[in-house]
Amino acid sequence: MNTLMDRLSAWNQSMNDIPRRLLMIAVVVLLCYITVQLFPYFWPFALAMVFASLLEPVARLLRRALKRLKAARVIATLLCMILLFGLLTALFLVLSNRAVHEGVTLLRATPDLARSLYNALSDLVNRLYADYQHLLPEDFLTTANNVLNNLLSNVVSFAGNLSTRIAGFTINTATSLPIVILSIIFTIMGTFYFSYDRERIAGFFTRTLPAPVMDRFRLIKGGVFTAFFGQIRAQIFISFVLMLIIIAGLLIMQKPYAVLLGVLIGIADVLPVIGAGLFLNSWALVALVMGDYYTAIGLFVIYLITITVRQIIEPRIVGKQLGLYPLVTMISMFAGFQILGTLGLIAGPLVANICRVVLDADAGRLGRQSPPTPFARWWAEVKNRRGGKNKK
Repeated sequence: MNTLMDRLSAWNQSMNDIPRRLLMIAVVVLLCYITVQLFPYFWPFALAMVFASLLEPVARLLRRALKRLKAARVIATLLCMILLFGLLTALFLVLSNRAVHEGVTLLRATPDLARSLYNALSDLVNRLYADYQHLLPEDFLTTANNVLNNLLSNVVSFAGNLSTRIAGFTINTATSLPIVILSIIFTIMGTFYFSYDRERIAGFFTRTLPAPVMDRFRLIKGGVFTAFFGQIRAQIFISFVLMLIIIAGLLIMQKPYAVLLGVLIGIADVLPVIGAGLFLNSWALVALVMGDYYTAIGLFVIYLITITVRQIIEPRIVGKQLGLYPLVTMISMFAGFQILGTLGLIAGPLVANICRVVLDADAGRLGRQSPPTPFARWWAEVKNRRGGKNKK
C-alpha cells in the first residue's frame, strides 16, 4: 500500500501537482452538486443563514450599544429582524402589487402591442426594400413578411400560454399555502437562532469535529464563505440597487409597465457577464431603429447610471477576491446551464469561484495579509506616538 501511495505521489509531483488539484476540483463539484440536489429540503435554513449574515454587522453594533441590559443580545437580534423583515415585507407588498397589476395589463395588451410592432417593422422592411430594391433578392419582401407573420403568431401564442401557466401557478401556490407559511416561519426562526447563537453554533462544530478537519476548515472557510455567501449577498444588494434605479428611470420617462420591467431587468442582472445592459441596450437599439429617439436616449442614460453606480459600489461590497476571469465565467455559465438548466447560469460561476478559493487555500495563497495602505501606516504611527506619550 505504501509503495502504491509513493508511486502515486511521485507521479503527482512529476505532473506538477495537477492530478491532485483536479481531484480536489472534482470533490468540490460533487459536493456542490449534492448540495443543489438536497437544497429543496433545507432551503429555509440556507436562506436564514444568508439573512443572519446580513444582520450580523448591525446586530453587533446594537449589542455594543445595549450591553448594559441583561437581554441585550435578544433585544438586538429581535430589533434587527423586525427591521429586516419589515422592510422586505413592505417592499414585497408594494412591488408585487404593482408588478402583478402591470403584468396582467401587459398580458391583455400583448396582442395589440405585437400587432403594432408588426406594423412598424413591416413599414420599415417596405421602406428598405423600396430604397435598396436593386441590391436585394426578388423574394426578400415575401420572406421578410413571412418571418414577421411567424413572429407575430408566436408572440400571441406565447402570451396565451403564459396566461394559462400563471393561472396554474396561482392555483398550485394557493393549494400549497400551508407549506409556504411553514417555510416562512422556519426561515424567520432560523434567522433568529443563527444570529443569536452564532458563537454557540460555531463552538459546537469546534468541539465535535476532529482537530485536523477544523484546521483545514479554518484555512478555507473565510474564502469559501466569502466566495459563496459573500457573492450572493453582494450580488443581491447590487441588483436591488440597480433595480430601484431602473424603475425610477422608467417612471421618470413615464414608460408603461415600469415596475414590472425594472424588476425583470434587475433579476436578469444577477446573471454574470450578461447583466442589465443587454436588455437596456437592446431596447434602446430597437427604439432607435423605430425612430423613438427619446426612449433610446433615456435608456442609454439609465444604462450609464447603472454601470457608474456598479463601478462605485461593487469594489467596496464584493472585493477583488471574488473576481473570475470573464472567459472562465462564461465557460462555467455554459457548463452550469447544460447540467442544471437556468439555475446553472448562476450556480456555474459560484462553483468555479469556490474551486478557485479551495485551490488558493491549498496553495497557501489564501489569507495572506495585504500590505497596509498609506493611511493605515499613518494611523499606526499616530497610535504609537500616543502610546509613547502616555507611557511618559
